[in-house]
Amino acid sequence: MNFYDLLKARAEVFGDKIFLQVDGKSFSCKNFLAAVDGTADDVKFFTQAVNFFSAQKINRSNIFEVTTSGSTSSPKILSRTFDSWTDFFPTQNKIFRVDESSKVFMHGSLNFTGNLNTFLAVMHAGGSIVTSKKFSPKIWLELLKDATTIYLVPSKLALLTQGAPLENIRSIFTGSQVLTAAQSLSLLKKFPNAEIFLYYGASELSFVTYKKISAENVSEVQNLGKPFDGVKIFIRDGLIYVDTPFRAENISKPATVGDRGFIDERGDLIFLGRGEDFINRGGVKLSALALEQKICAIEGVEAAAVIKIPDEIRGENFSAYVVGSVDKKIIRQALTPAESPKEIFFVKSLPLNSLGKVDKKLLVVSG
Repeated sequence: MNFYDLLKARAEVFGDKIFLQVDGKSFSCKNFLAAVDGTADDVKFFTQAVNFFSAQKINRSNIFEVTTSGSTSSPKILSRTFDSWTDFFPTQNKIFRVDESSKVFMHGSLNFTGNLNTFLAVMHAGGSIVTSKKFSPKIWLELLKDATTIYLVPSKLALLTQGAPLENIRSIFTGSQVLTAAQSLSLLKKFPNAEIFLYYGASELSFVTYKKISAENVSEVQNLGKPFDGVKIFIRDGLIYVDTPFRAENISKPATVGDRGFIDERGDLIFLGRGEDFINRGGVKLSALALEQKICAIEGVEAAAVIKIPDEIRGENFSAYVVGSVDKKIIRQALTPAESPKEIFFVKSLPLNSLGKVDKKLLVVSG
């Protein structure tokens, strides 16, 4: 069995139920299956989804390929089995409150494995997808009035916190980035009836840990919670290793993707950042993630990105790009001398790539 077979099975059970909504255009399970068996629509998300299932129909294998997000390097192609995802769907759907009645809003390319996983998990549960081909928070907020659930990366979620509260949203799940304390508080205020979950995972390893965001733990920004059922985590030489049956093909057991962290006394995973994000400044090792969080905690700072740069004397140094209204002196006073950036640049916003992650390469060019 593969995902085309699952789509056919869902079309038999939920034939006329809306499966996918792109802006104002809706597709029932039967309509969507007909498109897979026929020709694709001109809506990009729809076309990507149709192409995925069409490939499943032609291949007839339970092994398929996915593309990693490529946030820090060139994207990689990974092989997954049908079971490596579907065996975990009941677990993730139960935790994230996704079921047959769910209308899940998401946005972005299905080349992002987080989006593809969510899309397939919602279909597995018999729920519906709501999305838009436009990058417009105003349009998203209108579509959210007919949704029950949100899956977006934190940088996109942060765009939805303005305006009156939305009480119809019952759950939000997010990952690929950490949530700042300010972002978490804004989400709790904007969506007062929603349970908000932050997860840690990787394309190669699927979901690893999760935690439920509350007013009491918003300041624990680097705490990524406890492992999902069936998943084990280890720390070796400061690196996070994961033992999971839900990993991609040809991945070692246990495996690491180079992320650094430790497990605290409560058994929670504390995330320190990716290996390439560490800065060796004259022998002092600094985490770009920790620096960004420290800067974001300063009153008046809305967002921040720390970028490593070469330094003839110290080997490596870094600059900080800051969104907000605050004096540079206040930023430097909040940091230790070793943590103080070589340069601080104020920008109107942090540019995002197609996956909703901060595009640091573009930021350097524009800065």
